[in-house]
Amino acid sequence: MIAAIVGADGAGKSTVTAAVGDRLGARATVIDRWDIVGDPAYPTAGFIQPDVRHLRTCTALMSPPARLLFLLWTSVASITERAALGEVVLLDGHWMKHAASEIAYGLDQSWVERVVAGLPAVDTVIYLRSDPETAWGRLAGRVVPYECAMDLTCARSSFLDHQKKIHAVFDGWAAEHGWITVDARRPLEDVIGATLESIHEG
Repeated sequence: MIAAIVGADGAGKSTVTAAVGDRLGARATVIDRWDIVGDPAYPTAGFIQPDVRHLRTCTALMSPPARLLFLLWTSVASITERAALGEVVLLDGHWMKHAASEIAYGLDQSWVERVVAGLPAVDTVIYLRSDPETAWGRLAGRVVPYECAMDLTCARSSFLDHQKKIHAVFDGWAAEHGWITVDARRPLEDVIGATLESIHEG
């Protein structure tokens, strides 16, 4: 079973994915797109300099179409080029957040949706739904320009305006595709429990 745990910036994707992976133990494999960097298990990524922070900086400087296509490649490679996978594969974010972000940056949504339609399918998508104000409070000084419409000052207003656009895309996709929606504003243990329950039911 492959489950993608998705959401906008500050929704808690990485925290919840890691916690769910810990609860499932040996049954689970947790995958993040950046796992491909510097790992010999992903030989086709050997051309990338093994410095994730530098790579993410370079990626943010790409044009939106190039950036999306590159990030989609990292998402697909992280799954399809890994030899051993557990009974449950947990994808930290998968492609959804970056696709929604690039739409917020102005890419044509219908074009993005046609591109991602060709990606390998997952069995379950769990949408950790938060809101921009809550996300701003959680990230507390750790936001980056990419999350703020490339505002180098990372102003609160830039973050909130940009994230509202991302949330609107996510809400539309969740309704259209029947994603499981978990209220990420609830206490962390409740969110982890609801995510685990959704995976067991899937």
